[in-house]
Amino acid sequence: MNNLLFDTIIKQGLLLDIFGVIGLGLVALAAIRFAKKCDSTGATVMTWGAISLLIGRIGIMIFAHYVTPLNQGDFDPTMLAICKNVPLTLLTLGLGAIVWGLWGHERQLSGEPITD
Repeated sequence: MNNLLFDTIIKQGLLLDIFGVIGLGLVALAAIRFAKKCDSTGATVMTWGAISLLIGRIGIMIFAHYVTPLNQGDFDPTMLAICKNVPLTLLTLGLGAIVWGLWGHERQLSGEPITD
């Protein structure tokens, strides 16, 4: 086996990144299908959360690919902070949206009001 290919896939985590993006893509597709099947606000929120998770993960992969410790000094510190924190914020909001959407969907099915 080619050592360069082994280093790229196993040691640098490319395979895990690919499986992570594929998994989040499947979650997003399942949420979209669920939102079409069940016409509820919670299902729509879950869809937006799953899409946010997918975009955030891709953003982290792109940031890690383009910004290395060697060229980190070439970028503006404010822009680096924004590029680091936007994908993390998307991941946090996406997970929260999925949890809130599931909770809201279950409450809507049981007939309880969503707002307290």
